[in-house]
Amino acid sequence: MNVKGHLVHSLAASDELKEGAMMIKRISVLLLAVLLLAGCSKGGSKMSYSERQAAAAGLDFGLAERSNRLGAMLFGQLWKPGGGNLTVSPYSVAAALALAYNGADGETAEELGTLLGYAPDEREQLNTGHQALLQLLNDAGPGIELKIANSVWGMKGLPLRKDYLKTGKDFYNAEIRATDLAAEKSVTQINDWVSDHTEHRINEMLTEPPGPQAVAVLVNALYLKAGWSDVFPEEATAPADFYPPDGAAVRAMMMKRSGYFQYAENEDWQAVKLPYGEGQMEMTVILPGGESSLQELADQLAAGSLPLDEGFASARGTLRLPRFTAGYGAELTKVLQALGVKLAFDPDQGDFPLLADLNRPIYFSKVIHKTYIDVNERGTEAAASTVIEMLAGSAPPADTPFEMTVNRPFLFMIKDVQTQVVLFLGAIENPLDTD
Repeated sequence: MNVKGHLVHSLAASDELKEGAMMIKRISVLLLAVLLLAGCSKGGSKMSYSERQAAAAGLDFGLAERSNRLGAMLFGQLWKPGGGNLTVSPYSVAAALALAYNGADGETAEELGTLLGYAPDEREQLNTGHQALLQLLNDAGPGIELKIANSVWGMKGLPLRKDYLKTGKDFYNAEIRATDLAAEKSVTQINDWVSDHTEHRINEMLTEPPGPQAVAVLVNALYLKAGWSDVFPEEATAPADFYPPDGAAVRAMMMKRSGYFQYAENEDWQAVKLPYGEGQMEMTVILPGGESSLQELADQLAAGSLPLDEGFASARGTLRLPRFTAGYGAELTKVLQALGVKLAFDPDQGDFPLLADLNRPIYFSKVIHKTYIDVNERGTEAAASTVIEMLAGSAPPADTPFEMTVNRPFLFMIKDVQTQVVLFLGAIENPLDTD
């Protein structure tokens, strides 16, 4: 199933629509973030690895830390044992919410700012941070193609504030479009834009028009095409048992590679890093130990206490990892409310006056998030994630080969090592479950 990524938010307010002079009680804004990382290739790049590393040194790493922390909190709210595979894209959620945050004021802005880690008077710092990060993410370096795009679709006849649109263009490189969001053509227009910016991997984001109460649709699209630095030899892949939570084994196609890896382990887990391109990005795979469980690791991840940034050392060993394709979709309203964003969803108290000049509240009506990931011998097709402050795990002696067979539920994350942004975070309970 080729799931597409995205985020949908709606905001409401206004006395009348200028077109048709139709009176309404509220006007909503649909905020939609599309997430997709795909394939494996030797993508072109303008910057070399060293040039990108030097540029990344000037970034606000606090932005990456807060984006990653948001991802960990989202993961903690969404994951339930036995609930199947889960994937979240904290960067895309954070970017879309930041775009909406620029339209907020009052207590609504304070709540969003608390979640994003930037107070309302720090939005300039947030915006310049996203601007610099966006430039580097769109030039991921040798062997990796990563493309991120934003757009703002305003309701025709209901102009958005010029300052807001300027911020969107200047800092988020957002395309500005106007259309009738109550008409069927808006579905085609937005879906086509998404399809174009995800290399036609995502072709249907909306199934119906946002409606006559919509103020705008905000879209974030993310597409990645990356290959392993060291591929898994296809001839080594073979069927093997994988044990989902229900205990009934399934036959998964198990990839196998031997050599040197960045590896760490303790009594609760084993972890290995698999680099992409020239090492500027990587996937970390975390396997619970025999006396631990995915639930325990997920709890540590959500609490920020799973040590996955320290304790790794070069070690010789053999890794067996299943091929997997997983899609996930969720409506995030309750999750974001649980994380403290309440007024933004309140039809009577939503406060987004910097987005549009209306005399009624503007509010989020929905936040929809979808992701997709495909991992095979050549690389990864996926959508973004999280990095957390971690404790050090002890690595085995370099002369002791390790064995890591990922044949039960596990965690993984995809991270841009140079920018510190985690692009993708997931839990896989069954590699054959593609929904």
